[in-house]
Amino acid sequence: MNAPRQSFFPRWAIWVALIGVFALPLMIAGLWYINVEQWGVGKTTNYGNLITPPVKLRITPLEWITGPQAYGPRYFHGRWTLVFIGGANCNPDCRAAIYATRQIRLALGEQIRRVQRLYVVTHHPRKLAFLKVEDPDLTIVVAHGRPGHDFIRQFFKAAHAHLGQRIYLVDPMGNLMMSYPASVNPAGLLRDLKRLLSVSEIS
Repeated sequence: MNAPRQSFFPRWAIWVALIGVFALPLMIAGLWYINVEQWGVGKTTNYGNLITPPVKLRITPLEWITGPQAYGPRYFHGRWTLVFIGGANCNPDCRAAIYATRQIRLALGEQIRRVQRLYVVTHHPRKLAFLKVEDPDLTIVVAHGRPGHDFIRQFFKAAHAHLGQRIYLVDPMGNLMMSYPASVNPAGLLRDLKRLLSVSEIS
């Protein structure tokens, strides 16, 4: 009767190998979790600030001043909307932000019909006639009284912002999704918007 063959590997080595099979994945996962930010994994690729969760806007009556589309309960339905909120006099920073949204929309080419622009003024506007000439596609509304205050507050609260600091992006279902600095790099916002248009089945 033959004697049992000796294993080529020592018993301790077999135990180490078995432990490694089960422990190594956990070790890798732990290192991955600890270093996720340093390795750049999990970081958002959006240029703007994502609002999570998105805010379903409560639409309140606002006075329509000018623009290609009258403002109403279904204004946000069916199109992506770039929103800027400013004072009665559009100062240089305001003009720069509105100009940026115009250039971004024009750069969309064939997709231009899917995006609209809205300028919400906190008081009755003065000296905004130039916008009617330079920005015929810009809808301008005035946020009067408590309803107007409540409407604007939704944007400021979601983005932790104040008057004139941000450009907002609203989806075709009326959800406030993203915000951008008023001094936005148009290329970055355009990149985000193109990505959203390419994956969106709405509008």
